[in-house]
Amino acid sequence: MEILEYIKEQKALYELVNELEIIAQNSSELWEIESKLRLSDIMANAFILQKDGYILPTTFGLESKEANEALRKALSKYIDTMSLYNLDTKEKRWRAFQDLDVDSVEDNDVEEFFEWIEDLDDYI
Repeated sequence: MEILEYIKEQKALYELVNELEIIAQNSSELWEIESKLRLSDIMANAFILQKDGYILPTTFGLESKEANEALRKALSKYIDTMSLYNLDTKEKRWRAFQDLDVDSVEDNDVEEFFEWIEDLDDYI
């Protein structure tokens, strides 16, 4: 699907995945399973479930300070952008975040950087 065909929620995910690809060029640990699990937990708590008082961490296990800052900025941007849309239930946010119809410039999808969340009850 071309970016012009994406709806606004998909465009935000497209931008996030592309930003993560750029970060991963210098921080290969972003491709590792430990990173995927950590980022899934963060997105489940910060975005999908919107847990009260949850604050994005300042470090994500990446080797460089710059990479950690860039990752925090990318996640914050995605969460802030998605808050503008009518995603008023955790199920809507969950589906929007795990949209496999969205591919990056390099043909990666959200599963390249985040572990697939099978059941939201695992995070409650």
